[in-house]
Amino acid sequence: EAKKFLMGKEEDKYAFFIKATELERLDQTYASAVDNIQDLEETKNRVSSSMVESKANVKKLYKEWQEFQELEKLEDKILDDRVLFAWSAYNVLNGKVHEQEKIAREIDTKLAKRQQELEKAESTLNVTDDEENVLKERMNSLTEEAKEAAGAKSNLEAELKKANAPLKKRQQDLSHMKREENNAKKRLKDATRHLQDARNQVIAAAGSAKTEEARRIAKIQKAEQTLAQARDQVDPLQESISLSLQKYEQLEPHVDQAKHNVSQVQSQLYAVSKKVKDLKSSSGGNSLAVFGQKCAAMRAKVDSMRRKFRGPVVGPLGAYLKIVEGKEHLAKIAESAIGGGLDRFIVTNDEDRALFMKLRRDVNCSSRECGVNQMHQGPRYKIPPPPLEGIETVASVLSISDDLAFNCLVDMHRIDVKALATSKEESEEKLLIQESSGREFIRGGKVKEVFFLPNGDYWQVKNGNRIMISSEKKLRQSIGVDRTAAIEAAAEEEYALNEELTINKKKEAELLNEYKGYKIQWNKDQRTLRAINQQIEKMQSAITELKAEADEAENVTIDTTELEEDVKSAEDSLAELKEKQAEVEKAIEELLPNIRDVKSRLEETTARNEKVLEDMTVAEAKIEEYVKGHTERNAAVEKKRAKLQQITEVREKQKEVVQEATEKKDESLLKARLMTHKTKQDREKKKRAEEAQAGDGEQQTREEDTTATQLLDSELVNIEPVSTKKEPSYYKARIERAVKQIERERERRQMSERDPVVALEKFQRAKKSLDAKLIQIETIEKNVNALISDIKERKKRWKLFRAHIAFTTNITFDEMLNKKGSSGQIEFLHEDRRLKLVVQKDNTNEMSQTKDVKALSGGERSFTTLSLLLALGESLETPFRVMDEFDVFLDPVSRKIALDTMVAVAKELEHRQFIFITPQDLSSLKPDRMLKIFKLKPPERNSIGGPSQQTLDFEPPARE
Repeated sequence: EAKKFLMGKEEDKYAFFIKATELERLDQTYASAVDNIQDLEETKNRVSSSMVESKANVKKLYKEWQEFQELEKLEDKILDDRVLFAWSAYNVLNGKVHEQEKIAREIDTKLAKRQQELEKAESTLNVTDDEENVLKERMNSLTEEAKEAAGAKSNLEAELKKANAPLKKRQQDLSHMKREENNAKKRLKDATRHLQDARNQVIAAAGSAKTEEARRIAKIQKAEQTLAQARDQVDPLQESISLSLQKYEQLEPHVDQAKHNVSQVQSQLYAVSKKVKDLKSSSGGNSLAVFGQKCAAMRAKVDSMRRKFRGPVVGPLGAYLKIVEGKEHLAKIAESAIGGGLDRFIVTNDEDRALFMKLRRDVNCSSRECGVNQMHQGPRYKIPPPPLEGIETVASVLSISDDLAFNCLVDMHRIDVKALATSKEESEEKLLIQESSGREFIRGGKVKEVFFLPNGDYWQVKNGNRIMISSEKKLRQSIGVDRTAAIEAAAEEEYALNEELTINKKKEAELLNEYKGYKIQWNKDQRTLRAINQQIEKMQSAITELKAEADEAENVTIDTTELEEDVKSAEDSLAELKEKQAEVEKAIEELLPNIRDVKSRLEETTARNEKVLEDMTVAEAKIEEYVKGHTERNAAVEKKRAKLQQITEVREKQKEVVQEATEKKDESLLKARLMTHKTKQDREKKKRAEEAQAGDGEQQTREEDTTATQLLDSELVNIEPVSTKKEPSYYKARIERAVKQIERERERRQMSERDPVVALEKFQRAKKSLDAKLIQIETIEKNVNALISDIKERKKRWKLFRAHIAFTTNITFDEMLNKKGSSGQIEFLHEDRRLKLVVQKDNTNEMSQTKDVKALSGGERSFTTLSLLLALGESLETPFRVMDEFDVFLDPVSRKIALDTMVAVAKELEHRQFIFITPQDLSSLKPDRMLKIFKLKPPERNSIGGPSQQTLDFEPPARE
């Protein structure tokens, strides 16, 4: 190839010139700088295109912040009403505390009264056992006395029987006289009958007076009977009234406690029910419309045609996705990392795909709605966990219920290699690896892209360089949170609270029924007692009137003197007969003293015995009464103790109620003071925010806000309570009306933000971002201009370098040829990238000049080639020059000239090393310090064994 170089193409000789002199490397370097300029221009165009939306956003946020200024008065009104609402709630709770303390004082009064009653009852029990011992001794003595009296009575009865024997004879005589006396009495009876007949006639005349008297007596008897019955009813009624009142007072604290229990459980149930409702609303399972307008209709269409599909049809994808509980803060960025497609459906074969596309047309889906993915049906993929603790992937944040949907997301959306982080700094700290050489990698090996909050931007590494990609889309969340376990736990708690509420309400109803029953009974007994007292007064008045009427009645006198004389005559006859009886009786009387004496002693003994028995009965009654009374007193004391214990428990419960009410009051007071202080701080914060600048002013505002939250207790105590004239509901209604008014204003003005400070911060951030982009564009323009200027300057110098090298190469080429008596010239056609040689064989004869190197002899071509190579070598930076058999086609003169020339050039270039290989004789050259000659031995030829590989031994260099 070297031999053909001189006669080769002009383009190849020029290419060799460019590469050998490193002009090509410089040119490529300048070309890469031009590529950098193009990249910067593209970056500038991309940033410029994104500035259109940024400018519109800044303008919109500035307008929105200005609209917030117009709502300032309504916000101030809401702040004032919230402060008044907090103080009104405190005043209500303070009033309740005073009421509960009053109830506690009343309970303390009752407790002191019950304590006194108990002490008085206990004092009656401090009786010694002497009384019981006296009664027992008395009973023993009476028993002995009763035994003695019984023996004496038996003796006297025997003596009496003996004394009655003669008396019986006299009594028989007296009996005969009695019969005669009966006859006399019969006669007296007849006389008496006549007297009675006369009296009956008189009575008949005076019968009306007696009838009126009998009527009055009957009325008096009836009135007295009614009065006695009424008085008998008074004591039971009074006792019933006292018992009803006592029961009523005892049940009152229990009823209050039951009401409190019901209210407390209702509050808990309301909170749990609201929690269940919030969990269900945040679980995201409400509608398919969030994934696309036609998703619900397409799903219904697929369900109706389910039998015609050969395989399963899954979709939309978003319906099978939920956010794992506890990872809700990554929900929006996970959805952004998926990159859309949640409205797509999945089929498993071509027939189902064709049928699905037909249904898409029936539902009038556009080309962007309800797309379809076709996948092979198989088990769920096994993917590796996140690379590091604290770093999540899209797959670890999502809970995917369907295997086909999971596999589709892995294949199509690469959810297993997309990492999620809360900030750019955290993602770089945990996942980015930077080597000392400047190359960058992602830790873990599997992660390809890293998304981070707050805007959904992400970065990736390609060829050792990190690439940052900004997200222009606003983050949104349509995937719900998987709160199944939390909803089930909350539902169980709600069920338990419902059961507890039912039990408490039943208990409350029973207590209220009993409580009202005692109250009704007390009122009923009170009315009955008043009616009975009125009846007693009425009966007493009626009896007094009847007795007065009886005293005024006229007496009726009847004269029966004559008839009584007849009766007197009959009685005299009877008296005579009785005189005879008297004699007999006298005889009997003579016998009677002894009998009477015995009877007297017997009666005395009997009376004494009866007296002893009576005393024994009295003593037994006293003993029984003492024992019974002692038991009753003990029972009364225990009853009073139970009442005291009961009211003590009520007092303790009331103390707890007072303490709880006091704690609520104190908590409300603290909230009211914090609200008052916070309102003041918020207004100062708004004022500072208006004055703050986008840079240091914003940071200073945040530092002041942090310091303002660290309040001292003394600052809160110094805030005095505010008296309010309205109930909390009044201020709450005012707040709600004001909030609704602000909401209407927001909707009317289409305001996206609710906090004016946040709106200002958004405007400042957007303005700062826009300014940064402007600065970035300005910087890019400066860099581009500097690079263009630098490239032009470098290109200019490069052309100078090229011209200089061409000039020096041309001169050296001519000088080399002059040594042989020739001359030459190199024509550099830079625009066409060609190199031409002009050789004049005789430098004194212009007619020997030729441009076709083929016209030269072999030796001339070889010498010309050497001259060209040596000329080019002047501009080469390679440390070695090797030429093999360069002189084989030269004549002896040319060979000597070429060899001397090359040796001379080599010695001049001490920083280069030349190696010449030639089979020609070098005896004309003398070795020296810079020139070394190595001569190889001729190879040994083995003609017997055939050709074989031999080792070449180099001859050591000659030393001078």
